Amino acid sequence: MNVLFLQEEWVHQSTRPVKITIERNTAVDIYAENFPYIARLEIMNATKDRGRVYQVPVFVRYNGLRKSFGVDICGFRLEAAKPMQLTPQIEQLFHTLVNFSRLPTYMFVARRAKVVFPVYTIGDEVAALTIGGPLFRHVELAKVREYLTDFLHDAKILGESGPSDKLHVRGVSGFTLGLRRPVFYLKKRIPSQVDFWAPVFQSGDGQTIYTYAASDRREVPRSEDDEVLALHGLVAQVLQADRRLQDPYDLRPDRLMPAYWERLKGELTAVSPLILHHQHRDRILPIFRRHNLWLAVEEREDEERYGLFLGRNLTDLAARVKQDFARRGLFG
Repeated sequence: MNVLFLQEEWVHQSTRPVKITIERNTAVDIYAENFPYIARLEIMNATKDRGRVYQVPVFVRYNGLRKSFGVDICGFRLEAAKPMQLTPQIEQLFHTLVNFSRLPTYMFVARRAKVVFPVYTIGDEVAALTIGGPLFRHVELAKVREYLTDFLHDAKILGESGPSDKLHVRGVSGFTLGLRRPVFYLKKRIPSQVDFWAPVFQSGDGQTIYTYAASDRREVPRSEDDEVLALHGLVAQVLQADRRLQDPYDLRPDRLMPAYWERLKGELTAVSPLILHHQHRDRILPIFRRHNLWLAVEEREDEERYGLFLGRNLTDLAARVKQDFARRGLFG
């Protein structure tokens, strides 16, 4: 485990690190009613992206005859009686969020504990920061989440080990600084190998999907309905070149949102389902083919998401499903 203790610093210079302007939202739609102002954040010298501008919606909230204004930035909510009073709060939040001359790429969210932790992309590594505590770094996001989870359980910030509380990953919008849910994940969990786990996001304009793998952003267009497989192939290729993946089918798409599965399903041909016999319960998984690719689908009913298994043939596919089910304790 790579653990460092971070001393926070904020370098005060003659120019402000971020220029914050509160402006009226001039859009003529229902959006403007709920978000009457926009906080315009221009990076002066706060990060390496000097000149970049973020447009953060300012919401209005009513409590009887009183109202307040607020913003959501990287999972943190700031509120004030007047829009202009948000400016010093936003600047102070930047003081906390900016590390390594950058804003976080992801945020880890613990829903029950109601805490968030910034995650930064630094060269070949990702790093999760605990304010005033250790910094966890590793080349794999999965390992960083594992290290941070163990630390938070030991510190009694999360519940007991197990499913009582988990860290969920969210992306940070490059336009509004709001949090974004992954549309699916690419993951590799093979015994005796280091896990790979990468959230995939849809771009703000809806034209591409992307993830971060092998020290760079990997992106494919959504012009075709097989974008899930296209991104899988791209990421598998770069991980193999980086010697972090032996077999491309060891990497699989998981927790697809329904809309993404429906788009992909139209590109596949259904064949006879896979039936896994077990003494307590048989499991039936739909099977599809596309050229030389075999694909099994597991519907995660509690999440309304879909997990995919990939293989070269039915035998290879069935072995991969059984291995993963055994790892998860679904089959003995």
